[in-house]
Amino acid sequence: MTIVLCALGWLAGCATMSPVEHAAALEAQNKQRVQQLTEELYNLRKLDRISEYIAEDFVDRSQGAPRDVVGPAAMRQQAEASFQAFPELKFDILHLLADGDLVLVHWKATGPDPKQVDEAGTARDLQLQGHSLYRLRDGKVVEAWDISDRLSPLLQRGYKVVPPTL
Repeated sequence: MTIVLCALGWLAGCATMSPVEHAAALEAQNKQRVQQLTEELYNLRKLDRISEYIAEDFVDRSQGAPRDVVGPAAMRQQAEASFQAFPELKFDILHLLADGDLVLVHWKATGPDPKQVDEAGTARDLQLQGHSLYRLRDGKVVEAWDISDRLSPLLQRGYKVVPPTL
C-alpha cells in the first residue's frame, strides 16, 4: 500500500507545472492571442471581434494616441482610421517575442498607397514597419505602445530629406 501511495504522490507531482513551465505556457498563449488579433483585426478586418481581444480598461499609450478613449472603442477608432487611410494594407509579423505578460510584435505592412497613383490609375505599393508592444491580462490586451517608422513612407512618396544650410 505504501508503494502505491508513493507512486500516486510521484504521479501527482509530475502532473503539476513548475513556475517556469507555467510562465512559458502563459507566454505562448499570449503570443498566440496577439497573432490572432493581428490576423483577425488588421488583415481580415473583423472589427466585431475587437471585444474578444481588447479589455474594457484598455489604454493605448502610444505617442499621439487619444487619451479620452479607452477600451475596445479606442482600438476600433484606431483600426477604422488605418483602414480608411490604407484600405488594402496587409500585415505580416516578422518577429513575435514574449516576456511575462508582455508581447512584442515586429511587423511589416504593405499595400497600395491611395496617395500615389500613376497615369493608368494603379496605386504604387507602400511599405510600413514598426513595433507594437502589448500587455495582456486573462488573454486580453490591456495596454499597447506602438512605434512605427514615420520617415520611410514619406521617402517612398518622394519627399526628400534636406540637411540645413549652415
